[in-house]
Amino acid sequence: MKNIMITLLLITLLSILNYPQNTYSIQPGVKNNQIILELKNISETEQTSLPKPLLRRGFKHIKFYDNTEEQIVLNPEETKEIVYNFDIDYNIGNVIADTLEFMITDNKSVYLTKQFILQYVLPTEFTLDQNYPNPFNPRTKIRFTIPDVGSELAQTVIKVYDILGNEVTTLVNEQKEPGYYEVEFNAERLSSGVYFYRLQAGNFTQTKKMILMR
Repeated sequence: MKNIMITLLLITLLSILNYPQNTYSIQPGVKNNQIILELKNISETEQTSLPKPLLRRGFKHIKFYDNTEEQIVLNPEETKEIVYNFDIDYNIGNVIADTLEFMITDNKSVYLTKQFILQYVLPTEFTLDQNYPNPFNPRTKIRFTIPDVGSELAQTVIKVYDILGNEVTTLVNEQKEPGYYEVEFNAERLSSGVYFYRLQAGNFTQTKKMILMR
């Protein structure tokens, strides 16, 4: 689990503070990450209340699981940690980063913003993951990665075969940019049994077994 600690000073006056942008490297598909916001009310006399959740914007491949309270109440000089749990999508293709911005606002004025970048580490080799779920009925997903192979894009083909070696379907047949990919296989019209899926990309070939169980 990757923990990112962010300290924000909550200003009760109408002041704007500029904080440096931070960059963090993270792997696509990683689940159960956390962002911890440390909020501090620097007023010595006034209580402050914030709506749930703190306004977020800018991201495309992040799924949050909010567990904050309806109102974040800070007493004078109180510090409180607000935890946000999130997953990173796997099927991001060649996207290299997401920019995420937290904003403290009362829906009228913005008091403070905090921006940082999640930098996705590009794959360095071809991979073909085991399908999931497996066994499956009738849908399953297959993940694969394409590294940078130079100036030419890798022609990527994924085909499914039955136990006798007969081709069932072609899931992918196109040039792919370096990145992370996921494709779904729907076996709704097929009979139970063992099937194989094969990835061919550049000079890389790999085959894995999957089980359709009605």
